[in-house]
Amino acid sequence: MPFAKQSLALVTPWFGEDETNGAALLSSQLVRELFAPNHRVDVLTTCARSFGDDWSANYYVEGASHLENFTVRRFAVRARDGEAFDRANQFLLSQPLDFLKARPHCIPASVAADFCRENIQSPGLLKYLSDWGRSYSAILFTPYLYGPVLAGVEIAGGLSFLQPCLHDEAYAYLPQIARLFRAARGLLFNSRAEFDLARRLYGPEIAAKSTIVGHWVAAPEAQAVTGDRAVPRDRFVFYLGRMCESKNVSLIVKAFRDYRRYRPESRLQLVLAGNGQSDAFESAGGVHVLGRVSERRKAALLQSCAAVLQPSVNESFSRSVMEAWSYGKPAVVNGECAPTAEAMRLCGAGWTASSPSEWIAALSAVDGATPQQLRELGRRGRMHYVQCGTPQRVLQSYRDALGIAGEPVAAAHG
Repeated sequence: MPFAKQSLALVTPWFGEDETNGAALLSSQLVRELFAPNHRVDVLTTCARSFGDDWSANYYVEGASHLENFTVRRFAVRARDGEAFDRANQFLLSQPLDFLKARPHCIPASVAADFCRENIQSPGLLKYLSDWGRSYSAILFTPYLYGPVLAGVEIAGGLSFLQPCLHDEAYAYLPQIARLFRAARGLLFNSRAEFDLARRLYGPEIAAKSTIVGHWVAAPEAQAVTGDRAVPRDRFVFYLGRMCESKNVSLIVKAFRDYRRYRPESRLQLVLAGNGQSDAFESAGGVHVLGRVSERRKAALLQSCAAVLQPSVNESFSRSVMEAWSYGKPAVVNGECAPTAEAMRLCGAGWTASSPSEWIAALSAVDGATPQQLRELGRRGRMHYVQCGTPQRVLQSYRDALGIAGEPVAAAHG
């Protein structure tokens, strides 16, 4: 059993395969890149396969396994009433946010109860927390929305730190979520805009236990990657992330096609890379749909693109934007996504766009910019990355928030 001094636990509903989901990717990075080289880490998770699979099916074998330099402890999920959950979920998704903001207590108690009770659940994981939780120095829960986190924070008590990955969405207005934020010992946020949203929703009293830890990406590869056939020869903009409607990918595809129709002489290209519904988009007319790409190919695309596009509204921050800035590339972000728009306002490393016409205008700006102008915008992004997004700086923020020991972090250099 885990009695190592300065040992940490990470509680998350899924761990292993679906690492294109933002919260799943964060969990993987925390234990593989940030904590595990410096501390003993246990991942406490379920036997369910992924967010996109049956939440009541045990795909993995229950028990502990040692991966790389951390341990994964899996616990079985229980049966659930999926129809009741789906009804509650559909009700929540059907409520306009403006209505919920004006009437934050309007969600029926039965809907909230069904959503939380019939969520993914693992009684064994909760029992383990109750029996062995005190053997850890700190227990980090992420993201905010699922059964093991909703129930586990209260069990962990004074050891519990919640990294919510919060969005302004219907789920955030559930009364159980408000209790969750108030029960955690500490709250960790990816961005100031995410923290500001939480403070607005759950009250100014959460500020005293909140830390903006930031969001990191590893430093770019030192040597340029050349000769990749996926890299267009002409200037191109790059979308990197899940290809699905919730990420607004269709918005940028339509804006790009409209821009090329208005400017037929343009040779600007659009490259889409990532998991999801790639077959919903056609590789034609300057659009290149790659699907999931290797890390090496991703590096080649980041090094060669003119700008990265991030059209999503529901981001507590965006890894792809920080990756763009780490490579010294500008970005175009959705003006309706407060975390990415705020970061863009602070560093000025690109453009914001909300409406279709604004996205067309942003594509025109990228297409018409000189190489020197693009380099200057990218330089600002690189400065922001060095100040806020290196692993060393973010690790120190986590250590300070969690109260765990570590060597002081040296200043990062660009």
